[in-house]
Amino acid sequence: MQQERSLVEPHAELPPPHLESGVNLIGYTRTEIGLGEASRLLAASFEAVQLPFAILNYNDPGTLSARNNDTTWAHKEMNHAPYNVNLFHMNAPNLRWAYDLNALPLGRELLHYRYNIGYWAWELPDFPDEWRNSFDLVHEVWAPSTFIVESLQQKSTVPVIRIPHAIEVRGQVRNRSIFGLPEKQFLFLTMYDTHSLKERKNPQGAIEAFKRAFPSTNTSVGLVVKVNNSHTNPAELEILKDLIQGYSNIYLIQEILDRNKVDLLLNAIDCFISLHRSEGFGLVLAEAMYLGKPVIGTNWSGNTDFMKSDNSCLVNYSLAHVGRDIGPYKAYQLWAEPDLEHAAHGMRKLVRDTNYRHSIARRGQTTIREGYSPKVIGEMIHKRLIEIGIKLT
Repeated sequence: MQQERSLVEPHAELPPPHLESGVNLIGYTRTEIGLGEASRLLAASFEAVQLPFAILNYNDPGTLSARNNDTTWAHKEMNHAPYNVNLFHMNAPNLRWAYDLNALPLGRELLHYRYNIGYWAWELPDFPDEWRNSFDLVHEVWAPSTFIVESLQQKSTVPVIRIPHAIEVRGQVRNRSIFGLPEKQFLFLTMYDTHSLKERKNPQGAIEAFKRAFPSTNTSVGLVVKVNNSHTNPAELEILKDLIQGYSNIYLIQEILDRNKVDLLLNAIDCFISLHRSEGFGLVLAEAMYLGKPVIGTNWSGNTDFMKSDNSCLVNYSLAHVGRDIGPYKAYQLWAEPDLEHAAHGMRKLVRDTNYRHSIARRGQTTIREGYSPKVIGEMIHKRLIEIGIKLT
């Protein structure tokens, strides 16, 4: 361990550079996937409390197939790292890969003379042993949910701190016509990205629950299935098309949407549903709640930090083994199997019971706007940096 730790410590013969107090944010800040949005939300949190920061935009092979056109924070990008804290918004294996191949912005020297923090997500109860050497590259780890913190703490050699994602979505006038969606239907929405394995996100669960709740002839309700980066997995897209065949009230959106159009879509629907088997945090669930939309979600994993029985429609589940290796998710691991009948019941209740729908939507919006604003999360970050002795001006 001591030998590995020396990788991130400065070389004694090198004079320390002059470093200002602040944070170098290294991550996928231009990438139009969930990881990219989470990186941008960190930037918003820094700015909300006037914490000095710079951005070093980064991409690796796993994100190059995604669109990288979000320039919201391009004005903060630099080609050097002026501050005394590095915050790597890169998951554990990605950080280790980039370090080992010397693929980080500015190379391995980026870690020298700075306090290094990893901001990591993980979606299952057991953190993989093969990733444990990533802890050797950082002084501490931040994670957005209690679920991830508890998973990482079992294996970590450094402190693991909960720092949630900030949530902020632009309110828009409802406009369904730009998506070709019917104006008068009660519309549910489920979303997933092919960069996130469908077995975990489980969009087919939301489709099946909708089909159990409403017949194909019901023209008063509809389900929108938004797939991001569908071009990277055409076979997966065909499976989804087969699932919705014969249902004229299920709508598939394949277009890659920029942040403005994602906000328009969230504003256009009536309810968001995620029947995930596991979530590290549940970013879109929180975004929908921010907008005052009622949400339906599996009552397990990261989203339960902010989804409670009085502010959302929680779906029962049973724990099951993954059963076979799926990407990084090994067969022995546990995740949730949502009860689709219970989900279907919740969908029907939300359509029929206006008082219930408005009640949970109102409470959900309060939860997110008061507890997860960029200012609130920025203050959490500032407090933690002070606790670890980082002087900030």
